[in-house]
Amino acid sequence: MKYCSLFLLLTLFACNQNTKNERDADGNEIVNDTIALERKVVENSPVASFSEKVKDPLNDWRFSVDVYETKSTFDFLVKIKYKELDAEDNIKIPNFGIMPKVEVRKGKEEQSCIIGFLDKKGEFKEYKLVQVKNQELKISTIKHYARTLYKVKK
Repeated sequence: MKYCSLFLLLTLFACNQNTKNERDADGNEIVNDTIALERKVVENSPVASFSEKVKDPLNDWRFSVDVYETKSTFDFLVKIKYKELDAEDNIKIPNFGIMPKVEVRKGKEEQSCIIGFLDKKGEFKEYKLVQVKNQELKISTIKHYARTLYKVKK
């Protein structure tokens, strides 16, 4: 009987504890993920684009990069065109608890661009570099991103 009443008392205290909101290293409150993993409506038009004319006196060719939504909220399809070459790639944006916003910005070199996304603070995070080098299309990952949560035992 003594153990039974002790068990009930501990259960009552455990269920009655207030949960505190967790905070990250910067002191920002960590909110549970509320973004659906799948989109209800997928846009047919690109959500981000970049286009640049290829220097060629005979043809009207372009170097272009278009980013499209997919059914999965954090996955995007990248369609690349250089002259008559078409290529595709996929990117996955980390879930920061906000709707992902992808941007494509001009790269440092001619016929290059950087695909990235905006974080919670609205800062552009570089992700992939798409460029033409020696008449070849190259796609490379600049940085890797992940979201983790660590709990420190006190």
